[in-house]
Amino acid sequence: MPDRLPHDRPNVLLVMSDQQRADTLGYLGKTACKTPNMDRLAHEGVSFERAITPCPLCLPSRAALFTGRYPHENDMMDNTASALIECQLLDTFRSGDYEVSYAGKWHLGHDNIGRFTDRDAGDSTALYSQWCKERNLVDGWTFNDPRVRTYRTPSMSTPVALPLDMAPETTNDAYIADIAIEHLRTRDRDRPFFQVCSFNGPHPPFMIPEPYFSMYDPDLIDEPSNFGPQKDEPEVNRASYYRQLFLDHGSDFDAWRKSYAVYWGFTSLIDDQLGRVLNELEAQGILNDTIVLFLSDHGENLGAHGLWHKMVAYEESIRVPLIMRWPEHIRPALRSDLPVSLIDVAPTLAGLCDLPMHEDWLGLDLSAVARGETSGPHDRALFALHRPLGDWMGTEPWRMIQTDGMKYVWHFGDSAELFDLRSDPFETVNLAMQPRASQTVQRLHEELVEVMRETGDVLVAQAEKANRIS
Repeated sequence: MPDRLPHDRPNVLLVMSDQQRADTLGYLGKTACKTPNMDRLAHEGVSFERAITPCPLCLPSRAALFTGRYPHENDMMDNTASALIECQLLDTFRSGDYEVSYAGKWHLGHDNIGRFTDRDAGDSTALYSQWCKERNLVDGWTFNDPRVRTYRTPSMSTPVALPLDMAPETTNDAYIADIAIEHLRTRDRDRPFFQVCSFNGPHPPFMIPEPYFSMYDPDLIDEPSNFGPQKDEPEVNRASYYRQLFLDHGSDFDAWRKSYAVYWGFTSLIDDQLGRVLNELEAQGILNDTIVLFLSDHGENLGAHGLWHKMVAYEESIRVPLIMRWPEHIRPALRSDLPVSLIDVAPTLAGLCDLPMHEDWLGLDLSAVARGETSGPHDRALFALHRPLGDWMGTEPWRMIQTDGMKYVWHFGDSAELFDLRSDPFETVNLAMQPRASQTVQRLHEELVEVMRETGDVLVAQAEKANRIS
C-alpha cells in the first residue's frame, strides 16, 4: 500500500551528477549513451534543453544552484577556499518544516553543511576510502590512483580510461545512492522531505567497473566537428593549462575514443544509481508525491576546442541536463527550449512547493512553465562567468551573454568570441572578427556590461573601458 502523505506538500528529491554533458541524455539521441532513468524523467516530466550553468566549475555552479544568485555575488568563485555563509534554497525548505537530508558531494565549504541540513553523509572521500579498506576492496576513490593523474603541477585528472576492479555496487556513486536510500527509509514520516543525492560521477578520472567500462564501442564513435583547436580562437585557449593536457593525451581523435566511451559508460552507471533511488520512492509508494529534479553542475570539453575539463563558455562545458518530474502537476513529455540557468532552480522549487521567495533571488520561477501554463520569456539573456584559479591556468577571466541564438564571450585582455548557435551549434566559426558582425558585437557587449553592472561584477569598469576602446 502507498505510504500516504500526512500533509499536502510534495516531497523533493534533487539528484545531481558532476560534469555531465547534456548530449549524454539518451532521449536526445545525440550520442550512443543510454540513460533510461533520466529518459523516464524527461518522458514523464519537463526537460529544459537550453539550460546552462552560470559558471562551469564545481563550487561556483553549486553555489548558484543552492543560493539562487550568481557565484560572484556570494564570493563563491574559488573551487577550494570559498564557503557558503547562507544556503537560501535549503534554508527555505527547512523553514517550511521540510526534513532536509544530503547524501554525497557538497563542495561548498568544510564543516558547514550541518548548518543547512538535518542529516548529511557521503561527502568525505577519505571516509569512503576507509570504507573500501575495511571491506578489503581496492580504493574506489580513483583520484588517489596516480595512473590517471597528470605529472604536471598542479596534478589533475587526465582523460586516461582504466577498468576499476570492484563491483558496481561498491563504487563511490553506489555508496552515495545507498546513503540517500537509507535517508529515505529512515525519514520522519510526519514531515515532507527535501533529499539531495549528489554524485561524483561522471567527473573524471575515467575508472569504472565492468560492465560499464566496455559498454560502448570506441570504434563506433564519430569525431565531433569541433574536436581540437579551432580557427580564430582566443590566445587564452592556446596558453591554457588544459590545452597542454589535451596535447598530452593526443591531438588525434583516436587517442580520445576510449575516453568518450568510458565517459558514456560512467554516465550510464550514474543513471543506474538514479534508478535505484527512484525505485526506493516507488517501493514506498511516494514517487508520484515527490518532485524529482535531475541536473548536473556543468559539462566536460572532452577535447572540444582542443581543451580538457571545463571552465570555458563553450556548449560542451556550459550546457547542463535539467529535468523535472511531478505527475499531475508538471506537464509530461514537455521539452522546453526556454533559456534557463541553474540560478532558476531555487525559485522554481519554492514556487512548486508554495514556499516564500527570497528577495535577492535573481533566477526565474519556472513552475508555471513546468506546468505547461506558459512557454516563458524566450528573449531572456543568459549570463555566465569564470575567474581563473591561479596563474598556472594560463587564462584570463571571461564573461558571457547568450540571447536570441547568439553567444558573445568577452575575454579580459584578449579577443572576443561570437557564435551563432542556430547555424553553428558546435561553435566552429568565430564571428567576432568579421566586420559584418561589429554591430552585433557592440550590442551584446553593451548588454553584457549592463548585467555585470546589475550584479556587482568587479570587472565591470574594465568591460566598460573595453567597450569605449572598441
